[in-house]
Amino acid sequence: MIQIFNPSRLTRQSFFIDLVDYLEEHDDVILREIKAQFPDVAVDKLMEEYIKAGLILRENKRYFLNLPMPESLDSLELDQEIFVREDSPVYQTLLGKTFDTELRNQTNAAILVECTDFAREKMTLSNYFYKVKNQYPLTQKQQELYAILGDVNPEYALKYMTTFLLKFLKKNQLMQKRRDIFVESLVVLGYIVQNEEGKYELAVDFDKERLSFYLP
Repeated sequence: MIQIFNPSRLTRQSFFIDLVDYLEEHDDVILREIKAQFPDVAVDKLMEEYIKAGLILRENKRYFLNLPMPESLDSLELDQEIFVREDSPVYQTLLGKTFDTELRNQTNAAILVECTDFAREKMTLSNYFYKVKNQYPLTQKQQELYAILGDVNPEYALKYMTTFLLKFLKKNQLMQKRRDIFVESLVVLGYIVQNEEGKYELAVDFDKERLSFYLP
C-alpha cells in the first residue's frame, strides 16, 4: 500500500487515493475499467488532471501510476509531499525521522522549539497549527486540543501562551484563577503541569537567556 504524506489539493482527493490503490493491484487498465470501478466519479476530468500533474501515465490507452517514489531521504524536508510504499525500507526510515520546529510571535521574543515526526502526529503546537491550516486529519490527542482552541489564529494564540510562559522568568509556580483556554492548551501540550496546590509549574526546558522553551 502507498502512503501519501502532506497531500496536495489533487492527491488528497478521495478518488485519487482510491485510484492509487486500484492501479497498485491492477495492471494494464483501460479507461472503461476505471469508470466501471468508480461509476459515481467524473473520471475523465480528474484523470486528465492527474496526467497533467504527472501523477498518472497514459500509454497506448492504458493507465499506470507515475508517482515519484524516493529511494533515499537524504534531501527530505519537513512538510514535503512524498509517496512511499509501506513495505519499503524508505518507509521505515521515514517513520524514524525527527525534525525541530520553531514558533515565534510578534509580541515578545519567546521561541517554542518542538521536536516532531514527519507525519506531524506528535502532540506539538506547530503540528496542530499546520494540520488545522491545511485541513489535515487530526489525531485523537490533537482533537482534544481542537476542542479547546478550535481554528484559532496562531499569532493570537502564541501571544497569550508565550506571555504566560515568560512569567516563569520570575516565578517557579504560577496561579491562574480564571479559566483560560491558552493555559489549558499548554497543559494538554505538556508545557506546564498543575501541582497539588493548583499552581502551574513549567514541565519543559527553559533557556532564560534565549527565551526558548524546548518540548522534546
